[in-house]
Amino acid sequence: KRVEESRAKMEGVEITGSGEAAPPAAAPVPAPAPTPVAAAVPAAVAPVVPSQNYTTIDKYAFDAGGYNSPTVSIYIALPNVGSIPRENVTCEFSPSSFDLIVRDLGGKSYRLVNDNLENDIVPEKSKILVKADKIVIKLGKKKTEYGGHDHWSQLTAKKDKKKKAADAANPAAGIMDLMKEMYDSGDDNMKRMIGETMQKQREGKLGADGGMGGDLGGMGDMGL
Repeated sequence: KRVEESRAKMEGVEITGSGEAAPPAAAPVPAPAPTPVAAAVPAAVAPVVPSQNYTTIDKYAFDAGGYNSPTVSIYIALPNVGSIPRENVTCEFSPSSFDLIVRDLGGKSYRLVNDNLENDIVPEKSKILVKADKIVIKLGKKKTEYGGHDHWSQLTAKKDKKKKAADAANPAAGIMDLMKEMYDSGDDNMKRMIGETMQKQREGKLGADGGMGGDLGGMGDMGL
């Protein structure tokens, strides 16, 4: 028996009191791995998207200033405009235009743009002033060759300056426009003469016979 016990100890087997080998002890069950818990994620906050559409500013007051005044002024009433961040109010100036944009004022954005000013301006001397309930645009006047400043009577030119420049590059088109204006404002005899002349001009017959004959046919392209 002592020999068996010695052998059992060497083999790692426990011998019971009856001399029989005890069954091997059950292997320990590993503890379950901890279940990972996802970190709490804060609820997503929708980004604030600035409004993309602009409400056109169509009401303002214009002050041409005096003869020696270096600027003309535009006054725009916008309640509470002074309460929004200053960077929300911008105005870009060019020698022939300005573009005022007011972003996110009471849930709306506003815009006033003019690219047909009565006179050219000096961008470096133009600026905006933001008050509590209004915006003031100051447009720098250009100086004349005599030392004074350009005369302004209104903000917007009566005629499209771009078209005027195009007419200067194409004198024939300018003459046609002038004759159309004379036609629109003339009496029946004036309209007949202008109509006949312009018809001959289109047909390449103007001055060929020294006469003014012809009819008003073909004047539809001028809207007459």
